[in-house]
Amino acid sequence: MSEMPNGPLQLWLTERAARSRPEIGEASETLHRPSLAPVVVQPVDPDSPEQPGQDRHDPELDELDEMERRLALLRGKATLQRDPAWLDVLSPLEAWRERSAAIRIRGMRRRQEVATATAAVRLAGRERLGDQEIARLDLADRLWQRRALARRARLTDPVSKLATQQRAARQIAAALAVATVAGLVWTSVGVHDALVGPSGTPLAYLVETLFAVPLLVLMGLRARAALWGRAFPAGAQRRKIARIEGVLLFSSIAINTVPVLPVIGQWRSATTLLAHAGPPVLVVALVWLQATTSAYFAQLLADAHVDVADSGGTRLSPDAFNVMTLVKKVQAARTAGDLSDWEDTGLPSVSAIARHFTCEKRRAQEAHDALELLGLHTRPAPVSRRGGTAAMLGEDG
Repeated sequence: MSEMPNGPLQLWLTERAARSRPEIGEASETLHRPSLAPVVVQPVDPDSPEQPGQDRHDPELDELDEMERRLALLRGKATLQRDPAWLDVLSPLEAWRERSAAIRIRGMRRRQEVATATAAVRLAGRERLGDQEIARLDLADRLWQRRALARRARLTDPVSKLATQQRAARQIAAALAVATVAGLVWTSVGVHDALVGPSGTPLAYLVETLFAVPLLVLMGLRARAALWGRAFPAGAQRRKIARIEGVLLFSSIAINTVPVLPVIGQWRSATTLLAHAGPPVLVVALVWLQATTSAYFAQLLADAHVDVADSGGTRLSPDAFNVMTLVKKVQAARTAGDLSDWEDTGLPSVSAIARHFTCEKRRAQEAHDALELLGLHTRPAPVSRRGGTAAMLGEDG
């Protein structure tokens, strides 16, 4: 066995072993930071026989201490550098990128919240518009239902039917009157320009009126007579009135067409001739149509049956009185030839009675039953249309 070295090296190793010996009760894994303070060398007794005259501050010992300190520092650095905390430390570039990413994420989150709120608002708006549209459609359906019910009431209620016929008669009469006035204005302007020119005296507008007014009066008398079931003119005056109407119509057509005839006036074209000859004829046709429509609606109103509340002082009940009145009108219509009988029953049908007199089907059925009970299965002797209408109007009046 080799002899242990003597001198400073042996002393350093001894001190090093003493410092590195673990204390009792300490954990072996605990990191001990080496003391970097210089080793304090205990003074040696000069009288000691060991190491006489030895210097405790030998440079070699100082070098060893310095190497030990460096080794402990490197070991501590190695241990600390392997700590995960060093990996979690962000560099300035990484910190800037993390901040940029956080800002971008917050911006996207804000945009997503705004988009969600906008979609919710738009959806609520669409729902509101949908509710409004549904409400509008419901209202339109209710309006059309009310109109349908009102029309059904007008078609089924006799009084409503009469009101509808009267309104239609007024509208047709107004339309024909407007067309008649327009035709008179057209012919008056044409006659005025033919007589005195476009810049002539306004009195020339009355020339056409002098011919047209008497004709309109005669046509109006016919319409009024038709309302009362009369014929105008009557008897011997019919030919005279027809001649007067023909002369007035011929004069009106002549005074409108003479300026554009080939020989007498200045010929332009067939269209111009028709434009001058047509209005007087149309005026006459319009007035005749007015008389015809007035007579037609008057006949409808006269033939219509309307139930009355009282029986006129008779002992019959109001229902019986209305049924007998309708039976009387049915007989008059059969006599005039307005109602045809069925071959099987020999009486007018219930639908024909209700349609002709504009009454309820229940009332028409009662009148039909009354005719059967009375045995009126044969048609009465026919009379003239004028006499039947006049008699019926006189009875109802």
